[in-house]
Parts: sequence; C-alpha cells; structure tokens
Amino acid sequence: MTFRGILACHAKSNQEVHRDTLHAEPRRSSGRCRLRGSGFGGSPSYPDKLARRISTAPDSGSSESWPPERRSGSEESFVHRLCADIGIACVSRRADILELKRGKSRSLEEIGREERYRFFQETASQCGAVKIAIGHHRDDQAETLLLHLLRGSGMEGLRGILPVRDGRIIRPLLGVGRSEILEYLRRGGISYVTDSSNRSTLFLRNRIRNELIPEVASRYNPRLVETLCRTAEIIRRENDYLSKVVRRILNGWQIVPGSPDINLPVTDFQSLHEAIQGRIVKFLLESASSAQKGIAYRHVESVLSLARRTDCRYLFLDMPFGVTVERGRDILRIRKNRKQRAAGRGPEKKAEIRFEYRVDIPATVHLKEIGRIVRLDWSEKPTLEEMSDRPETAYMDYDCLALPLTLRSFQPGDRIHPLGADGTKKLKEYFIDCKIPAPQRGEIPLLVDAVSIVWIGGERISERVRVTERTRRVLKAEVLSSSNLPADPSV
Repeated sequence: MTFRGILACHAKSNQEVHRDTLHAEPRRSSGRCRLRGSGFGGSPSYPDKLARRISTAPDSGSSESWPPERRSGSEESFVHRLCADIGIACVSRRADILELKRGKSRSLEEIGREERYRFFQETASQCGAVKIAIGHHRDDQAETLLLHLLRGSGMEGLRGILPVRDGRIIRPLLGVGRSEILEYLRRGGISYVTDSSNRSTLFLRNRIRNELIPEVASRYNPRLVETLCRTAEIIRRENDYLSKVVRRILNGWQIVPGSPDINLPVTDFQSLHEAIQGRIVKFLLESASSAQKGIAYRHVESVLSLARRTDCRYLFLDMPFGVTVERGRDILRIRKNRKQRAAGRGPEKKAEIRFEYRVDIPATVHLKEIGRIVRLDWSEKPTLEEMSDRPETAYMDYDCLALPLTLRSFQPGDRIHPLGADGTKKLKEYFIDCKIPAPQRGEIPLLVDAVSIVWIGGERISERVRVTERTRRVLKAEVLSSSNLPADPSV
C-alpha cells in the first residue's frame, strides 16, 4: 500500500475564501499563492476558477487509505494532466506506508494521514503558500463524529473536523454536502476520478459511510448528516470555551504547560468540578508527552483517582511517553523523565538535592531546590480536629524545641521519634514504611533543632514536640507548593 499526495499550487490569482463557508476564516487574500491539496481521499472541488477545472472524487470522503499501485497510477496522472492543461504546478510524492508502519503499533490510516499532512506542510513552505485548503465536506464531518463516538472520544473528538487548524489548514467545503458537490460537477461538465478503496469494508470509516449512515438515515432521521454536523458545531464551541477556562485556571496557578516539572496544588485542584479536573489532567499530560497526544481515558482516570485520595502520602504513576505523575500530601506533580529533558542525550542520573536554611520564628522560607514554601509562625493552641484536618500543617510545642532551628534536606543517618511511636527509628526506614520512593526523599523538607528532627514536612512531627495540655506556646509549620519561585529567594 502506497501513499500518493498531490498538491496543486495556484499562483495566477488571489481568490478569497468566504467567511460563510469557512465559519471561522476572515475574508482575506492568501498572499503569493494558494495551496489546494488532498490525497486520494479528499474532495477539493473548490469554488472560483480553479474548481471549474480541477477536482478529485467528491464521494471519496476523507479516508486515510490509498489504493494499491495498479489502481492509483491513473488517478495521479489524471490530476497531473489537468494541472498541466491550465498551467498550475502539481507536486506529487509517494511513500510506502507498510514500510513506515513496520515496528509501530499505529494503524495504516494514522501513519498515512501523518505522511500526507507532512507532505502538504513541506510543499507549502517550499512554494511560499500561506494556506493549505483540504477538501473535507459536510458528509466527512458526519462520518468523523460517528467514528469518534464509536471509539469513545471526549469533546475534542466529538467536535469533529475543524474548519481552520493551526491558522494554516483551511477547509472551505466543510459546510457543503457530497451530493451538492456532485451536482456542481455534473452541471459544470467537470470530470473527476473516484478512489475505489472507499468501497472496501476493511476500514471502519467506509462501513460508517456506506452502511451505518444510510441505514440510520432511512429508518430514523433522513436529515442525519445535517443533525450530526450541527451537533459537532455545538460541541466545538463548548469545547473552545472549556479550553479557555482550563488555561485561565493554569495561568492563575502560574503553571506553564510542557514544563519539565509541574506542581498542581491538590486542595485547589480538588475544589474544581470533575469535568474541569479531567480536562486539566489530559491537557497537562499531553503537553508533557513527546507526541502531544495518545493520552486515553484510562490514563486521565488513573491520575484523577490518585489526586482524589485522602489517605496517601507519596505515590506515583508511570504514564505513556516517559511521563511520571507523583502525589504528595499537598501537590500533584507531573514530571517529564530525564530522557525527554536531555532531548536525545543519554540517561542522566538525578542530581542529589541538598539544601539547608537557618530559621527564626516567624519565617517564610522559599525552597527553590524543591519548588516549595515553608511557613513557620506562632499559633493558638489547636483543636484535635485542626491538628488532623490538614496533613501539610503541623503544630508543635515550641518550649520543647532546642534552638537553633534549621530547615534542610535528608541526610544519611537521620533519625526521628515519630509521633505515637515507641521509640526512634532511622528516617530511611520511615520512608520505606511509607512507600516514599528514594528519588523523592530529598525533596521532603525537614525541620531540625539542636537535638534531632522535629518535623518531616507534610508527614509527621516528633513525639518529643507534640502539643499537650501543658503546652503554652505553639509553633505552626506548613509546607506549600510553589510553582513560580522568585528569582532571588530569601529567608
């Protein structure tokens, strides 16, 4: 199976693309040249002078498959002859899709589609075109919505084919039906070719086009195509709005999608509607992945389950494309692996995190090394409910502390007498018991006095400094995420 892409580059006139056809493209000239493109699956029967001379089969839909060698040569020749007749440059390319698929888990349709659009983009850049017009029409839109629905897509899939994509790819015929295009060609006496592979039942899209839609239209809704297109338009508008809501929330949290490390504030995240939570997770996972796609429903649900847990300390999930999601007491961290960060260099060993800050009360300490803020301040004596309500906040008997106080990272040999325990234990053993991975142990701030560790940030205090009835002065300590630290943090 081979791919054949054909582009016709029209440089003789500056035709406009009308707003009422594109739905989103303003009336403007395209510049030096206008690019019309399709593989054997598009239907570029465009208006204006060019469409009166060139068109491929309007009933070929937008299948991402291509006919075998013996069938497609005449189709390619057909387009070349028409372009030559009217003086339009025609560029074609062939690629072996089966060979490109070798060793990959993706379908022939997906790989073929990527090759087709890569060809369009490269050729457009070579000839200086600012627009690439694709021949998708109204029936293609209906087929796409049903195809995505059967595959279990969310709103981004159910919005269907976009009238304008990336500001460069436009689809002028998206509001025109297949029957209207065929009638236009018939009345104009314009010849065209039909891709025979579109009759094959091998591909799901063909079965939807040739079997499902005619059956449903004849038995339930004769205006099915129009109804499906209207539904896609409604979903597209609502999806656009929700995407803006997600970006506004992330901007408020000072989060830059695609950053190597992203810290989501768990409390704020949990307060959002679950629909927005899911969109945020999907958007950030896709932004962190090298492919910018491939994140499925199960991946999003796994992260949401992790974020909603109330009994966890530090847990993590391995996502596709080398992305890791880590859950702490107060943050949900989405992290690219070292290979992605190194951009092709060999695996890097994670540098050991070291920090140490001398503190006085009150204090707000920006720990740039781990992207967190620790606040230490005086407090009224808390109730039992207050002491157990927020694990990222701790209350200690200040008079039981042996000054000076230091905030630092984990060191070999550290020990603590955990609250409620019978005696001291190595901090490493505590981390192992709590299933805190070794790479994350250096990112947990420790409050240490002149005797020992008195607080494992976001985890537990020492039995030695617990608040009792005899406590007179209370020290409140809390650890917060900090996604955007000052350039010159200071204590």
